Amino acid sequence: MKKSILLLCLILFCMSVGKGLYFLKDGFNFRRIHCLDKQVAEDWEEEADLALAQTYSYIGRGRQCFAFASADDRYVLKLPRTDIYKTPFWVRALPVKSYRERLAANHLKLEQFIRSSFEISFGQLQNQTGLIAVHFGQSTSKGKTLTLMDKLGCKHRLSLEKTCFVLQYKRPILMQAFSRALENGDKKEAKRILDAWVDVVEERARKGILNRDRSFLRNYGFDGERAYQIDVGSFFCDPELKIADAYQKSIRDSVDPVQEWLVQKDLEMLAYLDQKLWLLFRMNCD
Repeated sequence: MKKSILLLCLILFCMSVGKGLYFLKDGFNFRRIHCLDKQVAEDWEEEADLALAQTYSYIGRGRQCFAFASADDRYVLKLPRTDIYKTPFWVRALPVKSYRERLAANHLKLEQFIRSSFEISFGQLQNQTGLIAVHFGQSTSKGKTLTLMDKLGCKHRLSLEKTCFVLQYKRPILMQAFSRALENGDKKEAKRILDAWVDVVEERARKGILNRDRSFLRNYGFDGERAYQIDVGSFFCDPELKIADAYQKSIRDSVDPVQEWLVQKDLEMLAYLDQKLWLLFRMNCD
């Protein structure tokens, strides 16, 4: 009886330690970023090589990636959570073939969507996203390594060619600058920031590219002059939409949440945004 109690206590202790480490590391684990099997080419320039030679420190995670900042604070390295495209072991072990096949199909669909979004981001929206390099698979090994510091300050080295990653310029969050301008009553600055944001949304819409993530609060950066879309995992095209319809839908999907937010924050800025949209849609129709 005592041995059973001690064994149970040991199991619970190990579980609590594991959970504690999980939270301390913000869920980051190298098993969650294992590389995909697909072979890809290294499609980036010398700046990316120099940037990737730096040490990157953990800054947070989103639904799709873990994010790290470079030592000089100029770049952000995002490691896609590729574990979400794999069927869990417990599902593979159970005799539930139909569920397993359905889950595998959903995972494949998600992987293909993310891959397509990264390709759109790098191939068509590089200026709007600040992307420098995308590596969504494995490439020919050249012995290069990535050096990372996790949230606990532990250093790790990964094979560059066997790691999926996205490299971007690091930009301050646009929402923080916009909210600060509104709080300070600086409407001129707030309009300048809003203009920059509308410009990047409209540039994307002109290419017929849609965005599945409607968040305005965290997904855009601002360098003082230009706005950038930070999240690059939500882009897609709908071939069934006409060009004019795709243009309007792309803008509306991004702008609607902002209008809803401005209803509560600043009606003058809402009217300013509405006027800009009216002019954009009118010009596009003409």
